[in-house]
Amino acid sequence: MKRLRIIILIFFFAVAAFFGAYHLIDRFTSDKVAPVITAESDTLEVTIDATEADLLAGMSATDNIDGDVTDMLVVISKSKFIRKGTLRVNYAAFDQSSNVRTYSRDVTYTDYVSPHFSLKAPLRFASSSSNHDFLGKLKAFDCLDGDISKKIRISYGDTVAVSDTITEQTVDIIVTNSYGDSSYLKLTVRFEDFESYNTQCPALSEYLIYTKVGEMPDLRSLITGIWSNGKSTDFEDSNSNLTADNVTIYNVLNGQPGGYHNAEEQPLDINTPGVYYVKYSLSNTTGEALGTTTLIVIVEE
Repeated sequence: MKRLRIIILIFFFAVAAFFGAYHLIDRFTSDKVAPVITAESDTLEVTIDATEADLLAGMSATDNIDGDVTDMLVVISKSKFIRKGTLRVNYAAFDQSSNVRTYSRDVTYTDYVSPHFSLKAPLRFASSSSNHDFLGKLKAFDCLDGDISKKIRISYGDTVAVSDTITEQTVDIIVTNSYGDSSYLKLTVRFEDFESYNTQCPALSEYLIYTKVGEMPDLRSLITGIWSNGKSTDFEDSNSNLTADNVTIYNVLNGQPGGYHNAEEQPLDINTPGVYYVKYSLSNTTGEALGTTTLIVIVEE
């Protein structure tokens, strides 16, 4: 019995010595140091089409055991904008022992623009109809997120009687991309009686466009045909003998005809950022004025 106890004690001390030696060796030989990340600059400028490789430009990582581990550098997250077009990108580098080091720097998208709206049809509806889904005509696109139409939010303003047969309602729309940048626009939705809704007016390929300061858009190229009763028809299919030559464009500076859509709207001035409303008027073959269409032009810096 005494001999068995001695054997057990010897085995216990041997196991204890083994684990003690193992932990001592592990303490002094295992890699517990994370890689060091360096960057040529703490700021970076890229385009909106930048890849992850572009976002890693000028960065390197070195490990005390593994050496150069730059190929283990990755982008792990992006913040919301800290100012328009600039966000904070967070990076991480790993070594073969799974040690991790993180790093952050500010990245600016040099060609970033705020979300844009798109309007493919006039905001005009028959008063007698229950289908007043103007949101179906409105889209929103972001240069980074793509189509963000589902993020459009609406608030309704006052309804004003323009005449005995026509009313207008103001609508505020706002859309915000995933980086926290928002675009806002005030629109006017028009509800018309049967006669007004069926009046022929110019049809456009776009009813809301953007341009930069100093760049005059080709307003006449937007004319596609005739709009009436909620439908657009090409001139050649309208059986009306009308063409784009029967359309006059108003509310544009640079010597073109004047005329305000209402007291708050100013003629298009491409040298001043803002929201402008250009009028297209259709006349018949005898010169008699028919209907008008409004184009929203947003001049950006």
